[in-house]
Amino acid sequence: MELSEGQEIRVGKLGSIFFSGGFYAYVGSAMNGLEARLARHLRCEKKFHWHIDYLLKQAAIREIVLYPSETRAECFLSRAMAGEFQSVSGFGSSDCRCASHLYFGDDLSKLRGVAVQAGWPELKEPEIRRYERQVEAEKVESK
Repeated sequence: MELSEGQEIRVGKLGSIFFSGGFYAYVGSAMNGLEARLARHLRCEKKFHWHIDYLLKQAAIREIVLYPSETRAECFLSRAMAGEFQSVSGFGSSDCRCASHLYFGDDLSKLRGVAVQAGWPELKEPEIRRYERQVEAEKVESK
């Protein structure tokens, strides 16, 4: 995802978090219904349920790296990202022991590169889908 400028975003029970402008990689799973989950994330209008919903209200999706798998790989992939990038503490990881499932970088190609290389032997070759979904959030002018 790309956040064009730094801003405070209220993220459910995590509260208000400052997100720097730049690129973000979110590691998640959709064990039952990948296409439906992706379609939901790509929609602008939705009920906020997950942490990522709050960020997606402000950030534009640029690409999605998919690892089709029969096993849960999100924490494995998240640990690989954690070794390379800054994270947002507690984001997307309330149901596991990971410190975060959201990572920040100022270089989209580096984020993509680590995500692609992070796969383990059981994972199939990743599929990369590119998007130009723009943010339709209402901007509040600061005074």
